[in-house]
Amino acid sequence: MILSKREKIARLAYLFGLLGLLGLFLGISLSVLMEYIQFGDQYSLLQFSISELGTYNRSSSALWINGGLFFGSLSLTMSCLFGLQLSRRISSGLFWFSLIVTFIALAATGLFPLNVFHLHIKAVSIYIYFGLLAAIFCFIECAIERRIRLFLPLMLSFVIVLIHGSILAHECWRESLGLNPISDGELFQAIVSQSPKPDIWWLSILFWCSIVTMWLWILSICRWYFLPLQQGQLSK
Repeated sequence: MILSKREKIARLAYLFGLLGLLGLFLGISLSVLMEYIQFGDQYSLLQFSISELGTYNRSSSALWINGGLFFGSLSLTMSCLFGLQLSRRISSGLFWFSLIVTFIALAATGLFPLNVFHLHIKAVSIYIYFGLLAAIFCFIECAIERRIRLFLPLMLSFVIVLIHGSILAHECWRESLGLNPISDGELFQAIVSQSPKPDIWWLSILFWCSIVTMWLWILSICRWYFLPLQQGQLSK
């Protein structure tokens, strides 16, 4: 069977997407497992952020999670670049471009851990903003396509909008962060590290939810968008 150029691009996007998702999963899951084995009940995802997990001299598993974030996100960036080549509308192009910037920023959080404070904070802020934009453009694109197979990516993009919107809803955090947490940069600093450490830190939890939902979202795009395209299945 001779594959068309569009099907070949979709296959590459699918393979790079799965490779990137595997890298993220292994890096994050192994790091969390190592922390629980080492510290037991003293480590809780309700308190400690993913950035603190990747901080050298603080976390023994920092190399694993930073490597997973960096190489996994770079592979996902390649997948999105191939997805950009498949775009046919401005909304589709804007979606893939926003997603490319999102994963470049996520890769930067691994390349520049919390030890490199200002670069890490900047990467986290770009990830949140462009992740929100990508989810909005995905919602628009799925609504235009109106294909049943895109229902799950549509729903997960809506969840991403809710999570990132909640993070950026500074009114919710005004009491603990001040009057202008976004412009002052306090919001993004509080996401990655907060002192004194509360028993439950909602900004950190929301960031963990963002990473997990983003992983599931890209998996759904690989399964319900790239895979049918590489197989030449364009019907509803």
